[in-house]
Amino acid sequence: MKLDSLKVIYWYSLVSGVAASALLFAYFGFFVALIGLITVIPASYLILITVGHTEEATSPYLKVSEQIAVVGIIAFLPLMLLANLLVALLVFIGFAQLALLFQTHDYRRLYIGLVVGFTALIAGAVESKTGLYLLFFLAYTVTISITLGYAHIEPLSQNRSQWNPMDQFRTSLWLVVIALIIYLIVPRFPAGNLGARPGSDHFYENSEWEDEAKQTTDNQDGHGPAESLLNDLVKSIGLDDATKRLIEQRPNAEAHQTAFRYRGFDHELDIDNPDDQGDRFSNTIVARMRSDRPLYLRARIFDRFDGIRWYSSAQQLSKLKLARGEIELYTKPRSPDAVLERYEIFIEQELGDYIAAAAVPVKVNFPSTVIGVDAFGQLHSPGALKEGTGYAVESLRTVHKGRTFAETHYVDLPNFKQLPKALDPRIAALANSLTKNHTTQLEKAVALEQHLRNQYDYDFGSIFTSQHQTPLSRFLFDTKKGHCEYFASALAIMLRTQGIPSRLVTGFSATNQNPLTGYYDIYALDGHAWVEAYVDNLGWLELEPTAYYDGPSVNNEILSAEQINDYVERQLRLQQVMGDESFSLEKIMTGFWQAVYLGFIWFGAYLKLLLINTWPWLMALALATLSVWILWPQIRPRLHAYQINRRMQSISLSTPEQAIIDYLQGIDELLVNAGYFRPAGLTIEQYLEKLVEMDITTRPDQLSYIFNRLHYAKAKQNPNPEGYKKLFDTLYSLGHSRLKQRIVNISQQI
Repeated sequence: MKLDSLKVIYWYSLVSGVAASALLFAYFGFFVALIGLITVIPASYLILITVGHTEEATSPYLKVSEQIAVVGIIAFLPLMLLANLLVALLVFIGFAQLALLFQTHDYRRLYIGLVVGFTALIAGAVESKTGLYLLFFLAYTVTISITLGYAHIEPLSQNRSQWNPMDQFRTSLWLVVIALIIYLIVPRFPAGNLGARPGSDHFYENSEWEDEAKQTTDNQDGHGPAESLLNDLVKSIGLDDATKRLIEQRPNAEAHQTAFRYRGFDHELDIDNPDDQGDRFSNTIVARMRSDRPLYLRARIFDRFDGIRWYSSAQQLSKLKLARGEIELYTKPRSPDAVLERYEIFIEQELGDYIAAAAVPVKVNFPSTVIGVDAFGQLHSPGALKEGTGYAVESLRTVHKGRTFAETHYVDLPNFKQLPKALDPRIAALANSLTKNHTTQLEKAVALEQHLRNQYDYDFGSIFTSQHQTPLSRFLFDTKKGHCEYFASALAIMLRTQGIPSRLVTGFSATNQNPLTGYYDIYALDGHAWVEAYVDNLGWLELEPTAYYDGPSVNNEILSAEQINDYVERQLRLQQVMGDESFSLEKIMTGFWQAVYLGFIWFGAYLKLLLINTWPWLMALALATLSVWILWPQIRPRLHAYQINRRMQSISLSTPEQAIIDYLQGIDELLVNAGYFRPAGLTIEQYLEKLVEMDITTRPDQLSYIFNRLHYAKAKQNPNPEGYKKLFDTLYSLGHSRLKQRIVNISQQI
């Protein structure tokens, strides 16, 4: 049927606009989505109106549709090679939808277009990094339900008043529920499953780095370029003064201004300077990570400590060229305990030139022609990472006795065992007392870590109340509370008093998974410091001395009630940390919005958990419901006949007049239930003759005689209802199918 309803065209244009804006929101953010919505709705409307004024057989727009489809096919292949399969599919879907608009002359193509739009909506849900995407789902279901309502009514009648708003409201409600379920259970593809690298808004180039990279050769032993730099660093370090001079002459890679700065990502880290906090104390999301499990992402590694300040000796960078944005850093065979992590990082705020990655990065997909690697294996970009940058990493870590290790090889850099000159002797005495009952370095390291986690308190405020004194003694023996730099510094130094090489690591604690989107939200407050210690020739053991943080996880992350509660609790803690005692309308509105958002996350996440845990039962229930719905036309009349029979069995024969009336009514209900509707004015004789024709009774005269004497005789009668009871029982015993067939046979004879 020709599509000529303006209402259908209008709402279909809204559906197309919502689907397009949802997809753009998932990939490019709110403003691009808004532009897409404003553009797609009028464009779709104008195309549909223009096409609707032509006949399909002679439409000049069919050729345009074919050309658009060809362009989509041509664009698909190079995009699949240059970007990834998902992006290529989405572009192809966009061209297919546009081509379909130029062919939408009838309702059949409209329905196809709705399916294409829903496919795009699902694809956006896979990529979306925020739970707000659910709003697009709800908007889509409302608009599509109204569209389907008009599409159903308009072809049937030109009387617009036949459209029932309540029916459409119920349809919308059902579609909203279905959309909510689909959104919550739609799979988020693991990192690396679709294409070589994630999409990125920026590409980084540096001609000087590229020239240097031409002279760089990879290490031939499989360890990668970092170890050769580390060996050179060991040779160049003689005295502490020489080390200082090397550090003081370092290139100032952090000179540029970035939207986010944490002092732990500089080349120096002063753990006791309340005036140099950068932007760390903010609840802004700086990045998001897609991963199977929570990870600790390293940005800097520090090896030398003077009691107040940590320094990184890894100043020189080895420049490495990337082939189509990809490079493999290590080729050494994996050990049986090695675990390969694949994950993707999406930058939300401008950061420094560090490429945060979990230990140990072995393969990198980064939007650049060249990257840098320092002596400690940390990755660097030719420039500060900008918002919209996306990159993928494969990291290799070792799991031993339930603990995670970074690099397994070791280069004996003296700074890994260096102690401050004026170290308080009580620190070594404390470390000795905590490790005296342990023999292996692994056991000693874990004992020191657990002592700090269990006996000391994490305190944000300590950063702003420090007195520029040597902090470790005051932290360990007086206040017994502090921020993560205190915990990590204390653990690293206590390890060194036991002869265990250690280093302080800064980066992001990517452990805060949004239960709705599946992405790990990385906040500014997730800028963090922890420790790595080389123990028992096993490798660099990852240690988390700060109880506030969870530490690196060994197992895959599975949505649970505990995880949902942890997420909400963490959001509340972030609000408490960032809150102040002053009141304003802006703060009240912000607090209200955060409360609503947390409630939305909490409700949606628990609903998602329910669906995940009960999906086999829900699937069985859905199949059972669908089966009943399909079979209900056959089940309903049989059930109704059974209910009629139950009512007839309770009739008392002690009042024969009423019994006859009730049985006649039951007989009539059984016939109506089977499809026979008694014509008005039909006498009892004619009615019974119909039953004879159906081969149900053979004595209509006796029954009609009883009925007539009951109703028309002047003298009081005492009729016998047994005949009518037997007639009802015979009629019921036939069953619904045979009775219906006899009624059909009579109708055909007539």
